[in-house]
Amino acid sequence: MSDPSTSKPDLDDDTNVSTDAAAVKRENQMFTQGSEPISLWVILGGALIILIAGGVIAGSIFDYNNYVKPGYVRATAPGAASAATLPKSALDAYLKIGKKAYTACSGCHQPGGEGNAAYPPLANSEWVTGPSLRPALIILNGLHEAITVDGKTYNANMPSMGSGMEAKQLAGVLNYIRNSFGNTSDSLVSLEMAQNALDVSKERNGGQVTATELNADYNIDLVGAPLDPETLVDPKTLLPVESNE
Repeated sequence: MSDPSTSKPDLDDDTNVSTDAAAVKRENQMFTQGSEPISLWVILGGALIILIAGGVIAGSIFDYNNYVKPGYVRATAPGAASAATLPKSALDAYLKIGKKAYTACSGCHQPGGEGNAAYPPLANSEWVTGPSLRPALIILNGLHEAITVDGKTYNANMPSMGSGMEAKQLAGVLNYIRNSFGNTSDSLVSLEMAQNALDVSKERNGGQVTATELNADYNIDLVGAPLDPETLVDPKTLLPVESNE
C-alpha cells in the first residue's frame, strides 16, 4: 500500500490553472500565426492577373497569323468541298442574292410583294413579268408620276435604287421579283442582260423615269442571252460552270 504522505494529487499543489491556460494560448498563437484564411479579394485579384497574363501569352505566342504567310488561304480537305462553293442551279443562286437585295424594297412593296395604298404591288404586275428592260430601269433610276398596275393607278414617288449596284445584284433582284410572289418566268436575266440595263441607264440623261417614257422607249427585253434556270453557276460569281456528270 502506498504511503498517503508521499502520494501527489493529479496536479501539483503549485499548479496555477490560469497561468497554464495563458501559456497554452500563447503557444497556439505561435503555431497558427500566418495561417489565417486568405481574403476573397486576394483570390479574385490573383485570378484576374492570371487571366490577363494568359490572354497576353495566347495572343502573342499562339496567334495563327504569326505562323502563316500573308495571303495564305487554308485549302479545303480532299472530298470536303464547302457548300458555299458548290455549283448551284442558276435559279437558286440568283434568288438568294435577289432576296437579300430585295430587303431594301420591302418597306414600300412589302415582304410579300403585295404593295400598299401608295406603292404598287409586284405580285401579278405586268411591269414585273413583262419586257425586262422596264423594271430594270425603274430599279436603277426610280420612278415618278402615275403608273397603272393591275388596273389600279399609283402616284407614289420611287427613289433610285441603283447607286453602286453591280450587274450581279441587279440580275439577282430582277430574277427574284420575276420568280416570287406568284410570278414565274421561263428564263432568267443573265449577267450580260443586267449589264445591258446598266449601260442603257448610263446613256439616259439621268433622273427618274416615267411610265410614259418606259412604254415609249424601253418596252423591250434586255439584250443578251438569258439563262436556263437549271444552268449550274458558281454561287459567288453567278458565272456558269460545267457539270461533272
